[in-house]
Amino acid sequence: MSFHVYVEPELEHQLEALCKRTGKKRNAVVREALREYVTRQSERAWPKAVFQFKPDPNLVRFEATRTDLPVERDSIFSDDQS
Repeated sequence: MSFHVYVEPELEHQLEALCKRTGKKRNAVVREALREYVTRQSERAWPKAVFQFKPDPNLVRFEATRTDLPVERDSIFSDDQS
């Protein structure tokens, strides 16, 4: 696949300097950067293990240890403060 990308002059200068420093061609550097970006963005999703998590039924709920918390209400917009 081939496509054109327009970049700001400063980024162009940085890219050219990187190419000179690494000895890589511009297309190779852009491909590598794009591959790394796409991979990093793909990894931002929650891993499957998070969705498959099963809590230990013997653990005490965090809320049970916080007796200083107000009583839970059906609606935070309710006038009833009990």
